[in-house]
Amino acid sequence: MKSPLIAYKEEKDKSKRRKETALYFNEKYFRKPFEDEFLETSERILARKLNFFLPGRIYTWVYDPIGAKSMPYYDKMPLVLVHGQYVSGNKNKVVQGLNLNMFPEYTKVEILENFYKVFERDIYRAEEAIDKNQLGSLNRVWQYMTNSNFVYTLFNEKADIGYQWGVRNYIIPRIKSAILVELEDWEKIPYYIPKEIEGAGLASIWSDYLTNKKNLTEYNVDGDKASQQRKKYIPPGGG
Repeated sequence: MKSPLIAYKEEKDKSKRRKETALYFNEKYFRKPFEDEFLETSERILARKLNFFLPGRIYTWVYDPIGAKSMPYYDKMPLVLVHGQYVSGNKNKVVQGLNLNMFPEYTKVEILENFYKVFERDIYRAEEAIDKNQLGSLNRVWQYMTNSNFVYTLFNEKADIGYQWGVRNYIIPRIKSAILVELEDWEKIPYYIPKEIEGAGLASIWSDYLTNKKNLTEYNVDGDKASQQRKKYIPPGGG
């Protein structure tokens, strides 16, 4: 997998790439994700058989949130960089992650680039596993991405992203048609323009993000509270 930032800078015709990505994602991940013509590897089928989401991997799914009618907006088909799973106080099984659809194109590049730089060795090992028709697990990721101090330092202090803008909790029984987005397609993700957001236009969401970005990056994490929160997360495959 190439550096997301290098791949983005090398792309000469970004307008064409956006159109191509829309068609590609629609066919590969939405309309017929398990048909033979898109099964270059068996990874998506293997991931489908798991009873948990792989931390550090990106998934898309159909989602129907509780209280949707009272929300200012919600994404029916998020594109989620998974952090980890836990059981909430009301006993709901929840997966937490970053919905990349909440960010403008170049910010998605920055998020993926910072993730890539920290976990490059893990990604390389995952790609080796994929070449052997195995799942590309990023084994260390959940220990870091469930640590709000780490997330804040990596994405806000070092990159001025305002990462928490896109962090969401998804109740697992309300998730349908979950599918793993393959590593080879990560460089396409910044060009993907979501179509399934209800209640607000994408331009408005991205504009609000840019308006609030400075305040988001200046948010201070409560270290003691963050340490307590980490204890709720379940190791991958542990429940």
